[in-house]
Amino acid sequence: MDKIPLLLLFLGHVAVDASQGILPVVVAKLKELFGLSYFQVGLMMMVLNLTSSVIQPVFGMVSDRFRTGWFVPVGILWTAVTMGLLGWSPNYLTALLMVGFAGLGTAAFHPRAMMAVYLASGLKRGLGAAIFSTGGNLGFALGPVIGSLLVLGFGLHATVGLIPVGLVLFLVIALYPGDFLRREPKPPSAAAVRTGKLPDGVLWRSLIAVCLIVVIRSWVYMSAITYLPLYFQSRGIQLASGSLLLTLYLACGAAAGLFGGHLSDTFGRKQVIVVSSLLYPFLAAALLMADGPWVWVLAGVSGAALLSSFSVTIVLAQELLPRHLGMASGLILGLGFGTGGLGTALSGYLADSIGLYQTFWILAMVPLLSAMLAAFIRAPRPASPA
Repeated sequence: MDKIPLLLLFLGHVAVDASQGILPVVVAKLKELFGLSYFQVGLMMMVLNLTSSVIQPVFGMVSDRFRTGWFVPVGILWTAVTMGLLGWSPNYLTALLMVGFAGLGTAAFHPRAMMAVYLASGLKRGLGAAIFSTGGNLGFALGPVIGSLLVLGFGLHATVGLIPVGLVLFLVIALYPGDFLRREPKPPSAAAVRTGKLPDGVLWRSLIAVCLIVVIRSWVYMSAITYLPLYFQSRGIQLASGSLLLTLYLACGAAAGLFGGHLSDTFGRKQVIVVSSLLYPFLAAALLMADGPWVWVLAGVSGAALLSSFSVTIVLAQELLPRHLGMASGLILGLGFGTGGLGTALSGYLADSIGLYQTFWILAMVPLLSAMLAAFIRAPRPASPA
């Protein structure tokens, strides 16, 4: 396992997703400034997910075919610059376009970075994926805090504070003397393929099930990122405190994602997915009914339950598609995650129609479907590293 490259990729993932993670706080201020509806708020998140996630398989296919290591440092800088300029948007349309452009940097970064993680992890691919995934979850957890410090502390124009951090990481990664961004995957041996290969019908059924599970989880996850501060605000909790609750929710999820990756190596990937999907509805329901200090406790444990299977689904997709690492990463980190994120607009529509509280009750129950979908998953025995 190459520790320095993994650390750089971890930090890059933190930076990229933290840049995106300021959006809930920025959107809350833009909602007041431009008089936006919940649907318009959800549309902004939908556009970000469309450009940052849904098109990731395209970048994944490009990364499988061409040498695109430069996607990693450039993606970090592009995302920081575009999100940094978001606070300067003079109107809603400009903000929508800026968010859309920001997503392109994210879409370029993730598949190629995940491929680099896979190749730098040696035999500890599950741990490597868990570390990288934790970086993204940690970035989303830090995003609301950074957004609060910048936007609530200094005003919307303070989003430019993201740019220096992105520039520093761009220079450090681009100038790093190692070759981790130039490595390319080698096809597994024929014996390894025969040992781990599933019949095509079983493979695709398993892959589709994994992608649908990611869609469901990301719908709940992205809706929480977008609407939890607004939900807590509707309960009389100040936006700054609501942002801290969201950070707690996501930070506990980030830690659980790292732990879940280890558990899946011991007890099985499908088992972790099922337990995660069954625990979340109970904990989320308790959060919606809680008051006082229990809100903080249940925000943490419900976030942990939701995201404990995060790295598990990435490793599972890589094991199902060992010859197409970019595509596997794009499907899970991009298409599956982003398609679920499109549900934020649906969540916004539901919130406008029936109320935010009722919408969160629906979102609490949705992961039960993931437990049923897990029955269709059959994981192959992973091939040894090339």
